[in-house]
Amino acid sequence: MATFLAFCGSSRKDSFNQKTLDCVVNALQAKGETVKVINLSDFKQPIYNGDEESASGLPEATVRLQTLLHEHDALLIGCPEYNGFMTPLLINTIDWTTRSCEATPDLSCFAGKPVLITCSSPGPGGGMRAATHLKTMLLGIGSIVSPDNFMVPSAFNAFDESGKLKDEKLRQRAEQVASRFRELTIKLLS
Repeated sequence: MATFLAFCGSSRKDSFNQKTLDCVVNALQAKGETVKVINLSDFKQPIYNGDEESASGLPEATVRLQTLLHEHDALLIGCPEYNGFMTPLLINTIDWTTRSCEATPDLSCFAGKPVLITCSSPGPGGGMRAATHLKTMLLGIGSIVSPDNFMVPSAFNAFDESGKLKDEKLRQRAEQVASRFRELTIKLLS
């Protein structure tokens, strides 16, 4: 059985992107899969700086996060969109977790690992501009990015008070995307 790690590039308490990610997480869990959901605010890291890295090494939070990334077979990443791009939190997280204790590149947390991207925004694009940038970044560090993604446009009106999607077609899409990502992950692990 595969293990999945899920995190969102937004640490806002009522994040639409966390709710969007949770839709796919819940669909995977309903299929009996193990999904660990973490909040990046529990892994505080300074803005990446090579001089600081050379002087002080990897932050303790980075080492903890790298351990989690290594322990899981596949990743689900919620990708918020700020001005058409990924959030600084998400970029910084990837920047730090692709470094080694010797202050050199180490892509092992992501290389060869299946990744599913989810995204959401208040606009009609649903965060796809940022998700496209994230996909490019992940491919560049060797991840196997799912051809599917799960996007929720018009996020202000997409969720009910309990954080569930109002639209039945979107709920079904989350289940379909989760199923296909599960199948992809299992095939890659076999």
